[in-house]
Amino acid sequence: MTTQTQPAGGKKIFGALIGSAMEVFDWSIYTTFAAFFAFSFFGGGGSDTQAFINSLVVFAVGFIARPIGSLLFGYISDVRGRRVSLFLTSLTALIGTLLIALAPSHAQIGVGAAIILVVARVVQGLAHGGEQPAAGAYIAERSTPYNRGALSSLIYVSIMVGSLLATLLGAVLTSSTSKEAMIDGLWRVPFLVGGLGSLIALYFVWRLEETEVFEAAAEDSAAKATKRPNLWKEMARAWRPALQIIGLTLGITIAFQNWAAMVGFHISILHADPAHALWTAVAANILAIIALPLWGALSDKIGRKPVLIIGFVGLALSTYPLMQFLDGSWQHMLIGMGTSMVLLAAPLSILPALMAELVPTSIRTIGVGFSYALATAIFGGTVPALQAWIGENWSPQHFGIYVTLTVIISLIVTFFIPETRGKDLSEEATTADMDVEKH
Repeated sequence: MTTQTQPAGGKKIFGALIGSAMEVFDWSIYTTFAAFFAFSFFGGGGSDTQAFINSLVVFAVGFIARPIGSLLFGYISDVRGRRVSLFLTSLTALIGTLLIALAPSHAQIGVGAAIILVVARVVQGLAHGGEQPAAGAYIAERSTPYNRGALSSLIYVSIMVGSLLATLLGAVLTSSTSKEAMIDGLWRVPFLVGGLGSLIALYFVWRLEETEVFEAAAEDSAAKATKRPNLWKEMARAWRPALQIIGLTLGITIAFQNWAAMVGFHISILHADPAHALWTAVAANILAIIALPLWGALSDKIGRKPVLIIGFVGLALSTYPLMQFLDGSWQHMLIGMGTSMVLLAAPLSILPALMAELVPTSIRTIGVGFSYALATAIFGGTVPALQAWIGENWSPQHFGIYVTLTVIISLIVTFFIPETRGKDLSEEATTADMDVEKH
């Protein structure tokens, strides 16, 4: 099959980007506002710190659901199309967000409030597990071999925009209202805003067109009068790229979640001013948004592996020293978070393109999605709670050692992956095509 990947115009990928941004917004407001809504769901005994840690344990439940979501929506994406899967994941994310926004409190229904929160996080986890790989496959298949790094970096730009909007909303609310007002119920506003944004995203996702790479693979299978490849057998044959994706995702996920959870950590554990912590996170996210497309474009020039190496080496050398700065002040938080987010933007920017280039069209979504979601479930979901627990009982610096070790593992994995810059995605429809290319 030699169908060339078609260039992507802004309208052709906007729906995927806005859908991704809103899902991450919904995901991010949980950790951003956990310090405020924790007592609403876990009141009735214990300290505020314990309630906060409980809310982060529930946050991890969403990560556990992500591999299941990646299998469910990944199967839909690889059989029915990227567009259908993106629409269904956006709809599912909307339901999860509204469940949190409208949930009764612990004072009203007791432990039932925590149960609703767990259910909502499972729903959000299912959606998130399917959305990112489907969006990654969609945009990678809409790009050309010569601009895939730059275009695919827009996925994480949209992710950072979603995170930025969540943090910005938190900064505005905490700057204009009291902490008591936030705890009393204003924390619901961001989730209602997320629900409205998800409705708008659904409209744009519905207007997306299917990618020519996916349609060509389906037509090629029909023309040869063959059945679609068995997804599970295809995944088993693609074990090597699956392990490579897990290895790369390990360090990226833990480093990202470490700093993503830093707002709640500063407020609840280091007792920082909420407004200062949130505005600092806004500045750090802006730095990452600027850096992402620059790193992505650089990977189209010099290759994926050099950019990965630069980012991982920088993170390995800087994470522990930067976390020494953390003392509750916004200045030190900005130094640590800002520097780390710029370095982290290097591997983040090219991860969607690299994963799409490692896996054939027939299992591009489910293969990438399950490997990525499994790694984030095992390693990423526990980061906020573990970070808070270590910070409460020892110091943030101890967690910095853990982050550094995982980044070093990902750096080692980098040397065992092939250079994929310039690859034509239409050349590999199945794992059989991968075997032919190797020979």
